[in-house]
Amino acid sequence: MGLEAVTQRPQSPQSMAKAATIGTTLSMTKALVMTAAACALLAACASSAPGDEAAVRGRINVFISPMGEPFRGGEKDAYPLDSWFVRADTDHDGALSWDEFKADAAAFFKRLDVNGDDVLDGAEVSAYEQDVAPEILPRVSRLSAKDIAPLPSDDPERNRARDAENAAASGQETRPRASLLAGAAVFGVTPQPEPVASADTDFDGKVTLAEWMRSARLRFDMLDVNHDGRIARAELPKTPAEKMAEKIEKRDHGKAPHSQ
Repeated sequence: MGLEAVTQRPQSPQSMAKAATIGTTLSMTKALVMTAAACALLAACASSAPGDEAAVRGRINVFISPMGEPFRGGEKDAYPLDSWFVRADTDHDGALSWDEFKADAAAFFKRLDVNGDDVLDGAEVSAYEQDVAPEILPRVSRLSAKDIAPLPSDDPERNRARDAENAAASGQETRPRASLLAGAAVFGVTPQPEPVASADTDFDGKVTLAEWMRSARLRFDMLDVNHDGRIARAELPKTPAEKMAEKIEKRDHGKAPHSQ
């Protein structure tokens, strides 16, 4: 009897249900942390003082590719989405074919798969989150609890009351609550807060190469807006981080100098 047959003992329905509950709780906790951190980052950037443009741009001048690879720019650099696109566009025709997108996804998987077994296990996924793309759990300095936007309640009346209270305190009109972004979605063109772990479609705590490539295909199709089998640069939307940087830059450049 092989080692695999010995170690893979049948699990009772009760133990499987318990494991599923624990996994769901951990996933929800991670999602809440990512959402709060993302809200804190964007709130801090939005409330930055005029003249802090370079510092703010340095904090959010990050692009995370559809499969989760981070690309970073300096304070004065252009937004780094093009760094990924130009590299992935190996025939330099201005669009990504499925073969190009697939090759780029496979190369990043190989980078994350440290032991080369075609599976990203829990340790490798954790290494991605902590070391490769820590932006998905940003450590934002000089922030207090008041800088973190509260998570929405399940009660819409409570949400509206809280929005009205906050608006009255700030002297602004009440605005509709926007959908909260989390993790990599702040820096990417796809909505996954954690683009590596989200490829674990069977929820077994691991990402196989087959799962990874299926997820790559789904994300390619999502970005191929006109369904012609190619992703043109113009089809890619601006990321929330890029929009925020542009808004801050426009605000700072649009202000007249203070009179002496």
